[in-house]
Amino acid sequence: MKNNALITALREVVSCEFADIPEHENDIAYAFSDDFTRRMDKLTKAEKSRFWRMTNTIPKRVAVVVITIMLIALTACSIPTVRAAVVEFFKETYENCIHLFTGEDEDGSKRISACYGLTELPDGFTEINRMETDPMYITHYQNSDGDEIILTQSITDQFSIHMDNEHGTISELDISGIKVTFCESDDCIVAVWIQDQYAFNLTVYGDCDLDLMIKLVGAVKRQ
Repeated sequence: MKNNALITALREVVSCEFADIPEHENDIAYAFSDDFTRRMDKLTKAEKSRFWRMTNTIPKRVAVVVITIMLIALTACSIPTVRAAVVEFFKETYENCIHLFTGEDEDGSKRISACYGLTELPDGFTEINRMETDPMYITHYQNSDGDEIILTQSITDQFSIHMDNEHGTISELDISGIKVTFCESDDCIVAVWIQDQYAFNLTVYGDCDLDLMIKLVGAVKRQ
């Protein structure tokens, strides 16, 4: 059998196999399953949404979720009461002292990036010394009578301080939205608080009262 005759015979066999198939698509009878119909209806409704182009692929949906989380975080940080509560003291109370401390907090400060000092000093006081290290910044003030004011600014990462409640009186006050813990004893008054992600310890030796301490706490500003 010649090649042309063979090819012609194969064509006839194949044509016979598809003889029952209509020549036009519109002549083909078909029916979609219920599951396919539901999926198509869902897809059609989704395409009509104005957010379809933003969420029609998995990467786009992931991006939308990430942006939403970022917006929520930024909104929370814009509210002062939420932002101020990011770093707080833990407190342990013992018979002779209280222990104020922070943990290893990712939201706290791990180094001194801005130095703080007293913007207003009582009459007669001047700055006599300052010392700066990575975790701490100390400013020392004194007057002619030998009274001293020592302001210590520390990082909040693993900060710890003990305050004597056996020989002193412990109290807490809210000063402009900041919780300040005071310890009053015979020879000094100590104030401890967290401000702008730093832990502050203000100690006054000599003639001082709680009203002056409140005024000094309010005078601690970034230099």
